[in-house]
Amino acid sequence: MALHKSSIMELLLALTEVPSVSRTEGEARMGAFIKEKLLERVPGLKDNPKNLIWYPLPNDPLGRHVVGAIVYSAEDTKDTVILTGHYDVVDVGDYGKYKKLAFSPMEYTKALKGENLDTESKQDLLSGDYLFGRGIMDMKCGLAAEMALLEEFAADVSKFPVNVLFLAVPDEEDSSEGMRAAVSLLVELQEKENLRYLGAILTEPSSAGAQVEGKELIFCGTVGKLMPFFYCMGAGAHVGQYYRGLSATLLASFCNQLMEANPDLIEEVNGEKTPPPACLYFRDLRESYSVTLPDRALVYYNLLTLRKYPADIIKELKKIAERAFKRALEHLADSAKSAGFDADEFSPLVLSFEEYLTELARANPDIKGEIRRIASELAELNDDRERAIELLKKLSDKDPSRKPKIVVGFLPPWYPHRENTRETSSDLLVADVAQKVVNEAKDKFGIDMEIKEFFGGICDLSYMGYKGSAFDPFCVAANMPGWGSIYRVAVKDLMKLDIPVLNIGPSGKDPHKPTERLYLPFSLEVFPALLERAVKAFKEV
Repeated sequence: MALHKSSIMELLLALTEVPSVSRTEGEARMGAFIKEKLLERVPGLKDNPKNLIWYPLPNDPLGRHVVGAIVYSAEDTKDTVILTGHYDVVDVGDYGKYKKLAFSPMEYTKALKGENLDTESKQDLLSGDYLFGRGIMDMKCGLAAEMALLEEFAADVSKFPVNVLFLAVPDEEDSSEGMRAAVSLLVELQEKENLRYLGAILTEPSSAGAQVEGKELIFCGTVGKLMPFFYCMGAGAHVGQYYRGLSATLLASFCNQLMEANPDLIEEVNGEKTPPPACLYFRDLRESYSVTLPDRALVYYNLLTLRKYPADIIKELKKIAERAFKRALEHLADSAKSAGFDADEFSPLVLSFEEYLTELARANPDIKGEIRRIASELAELNDDRERAIELLKKLSDKDPSRKPKIVVGFLPPWYPHRENTRETSSDLLVADVAQKVVNEAKDKFGIDMEIKEFFGGICDLSYMGYKGSAFDPFCVAANMPGWGSIYRVAVKDLMKLDIPVLNIGPSGKDPHKPTERLYLPFSLEVFPALLERAVKAFKEV
């Protein structure tokens, strides 16, 4: 079976032209458009509507859906391979005067010929082998190839020895709300249809996961992500009486010195490394100008994981906060002594968010009910992190002790890492599939591919199950402000899944940039053939 290049290209352009920017109504339109295309193109789907998937995100103000379909093999089998990808894209604010062309790849690529691009982008443009546009690579091409494969399979179900379940989800570029919702859907299908998931294939562009010069990549796992925060509460004082208070930003600055780029928080597994923690937010939390020392500040970080678990990270965060608090007080005391002032004395106090809630519950036994009430009042905010931070602020308003302290925890989102350990038959099967794809690329197309263990950019494969202890999700939940009301992962359902994963994607460059572009020869000819090979390799006949 050969997927038609022209068919994939036609579908790719149609998908790209829908401006499905994350957390906008465009996402809802994109989901409906994919549904329409599936009904139009997949043989037999109109006659078997139960095989169409149209799964609403719970309580979603935008009305977004997980959309997809299942095509059953002619064989009587429960063995199923999942094909998945996200249909949202990042915004086009950086496209400048070409905003209106960002979703029209043909016109945009033509328009760029008169622009002063960087050398590599210019060379690629002039080669004629690349198509530019928002979402063209990340990741409408992967979806187009999956949908084309599903269409070809449905036309002759004797060609595949497994069932194929296709799922397109929204919101990956923000907080993976779509795939988090799909966790429960996958469990529901597994139980109602008695499906046996052999593996899940994501078709993110490989360059989004790592870059190896001169090679295309296939991934057998994905990094995890946590968003550690330090919520610093100091003691207010007029700036003219500086040493009578304790600036929360001073505490935060010492937290940042010890946290950002900390090499001890870099993980390495078989030569693959995570980047160090990066500060994504650092500010005091005052509402307006004041000449009072800021009494509250917050700093949070991007932290990627390969094997470390949340409970271990919380312990490390507390140690960092304790050292930061002591250094801040030492700095303050040295400054006061040098300047000839007396300084108020403070004692270091560091709590996890879970411990902080226990403290607050002593004064307010219904603290969980209070959290739900506050969270409902913050529904108009469009960012999970903003809602969690506002919740922290309102909770600290109810803190009766008013002692300076640092509270550590996690902000949304949480992406569990997934590693193929080669310790189970299912992991070994997926590793074998990856090797067969690499062999196919070399033997049939003369292309060198390399197997990598972890997709280096966060992705939806994180939610294909959880191998660790049930305590790990509990640790995240207990230390995330608003878990369950602002942000949640269906942990019980997640623990019911253990689906080995692969990422095989198209080729291109510069995701999330105005020079995002797709390498057409590989992406429209080689990649679809490798995707088909992978699905069949799960159950050779």
